[in-house]
Amino acid sequence: MVYYSQVNKTEILIEEFGVKQLTKRVIVCPIEWDRVFPNDWVERLGKEYKVETLETGDRHLSKIEKNYKIKDTLFLFINRGIAEATDRFYILAKNPKVKDIIFLGTAASLVDDLDSGDINIPKFVLPWEELSSEYVNAFEFLPVGNADLINNLTKRAKKYAQSYGLKVKNDNNATVELFYGETTELLEFFKQMNVSTIDMELSALYRLANAFKKKSAGIVRVSDRPLHNEEFFSNKHKNKKNRGNESKEVIFKIIESLLQG
Repeated sequence: MVYYSQVNKTEILIEEFGVKQLTKRVIVCPIEWDRVFPNDWVERLGKEYKVETLETGDRHLSKIEKNYKIKDTLFLFINRGIAEATDRFYILAKNPKVKDIIFLGTAASLVDDLDSGDINIPKFVLPWEELSSEYVNAFEFLPVGNADLINNLTKRAKKYAQSYGLKVKNDNNATVELFYGETTELLEFFKQMNVSTIDMELSALYRLANAFKKKSAGIVRVSDRPLHNEEFFSNKHKNKKNRGNESKEVIFKIIESLLQG
């Protein structure tokens, strides 16, 4: 865990992110970039902007994925799972330079009207995890995204998703601690609680961002549907590969439009 007194030290920023200073806007991703963007996203943005590749001091992270600075935005790989992600969310949320934090990831859908490739930009996340409450008071700071940022991203998402026939929703999400560790009974419980999608990190970001007065929003694309026998490695999931690629294109266009101002 990064301690309070260390958060804004240059050594910590270099170790975790490969930068000496953070920027106003930060985009975080817990999985490889080509799981949320088209494979050639860096090259495409490189035709318009200077792309700076950042080397972190964390040897484990650097072997999995790279960080980038493009224009006035940092693209930071935070690694999958609530433990490592929350530590890095804390660093970002505590830093005075950071104002907006946008999360890009994947989620499992529990409902009929969010199919593979569809996009959810949740306003509220049910925190089925306890780690974020170790950083801030869980009763005082709820995992709610910033309404203005969410509305901005939703408007852009709907504009680009329309041509692909993809849905964009603002349904509730739940964050769980274990990858594929949920029972069918738990998933059905979430569904009864009006939760449409589940991921592994987002509640921590929303809670910490609220605690330190940052704007945060999460864009998650549906990667699988466990209650519909469409797990990630199933044939049903593989048959919807095109929807996944179209969804990546939508997310890329959202972020590209933000860079353009």
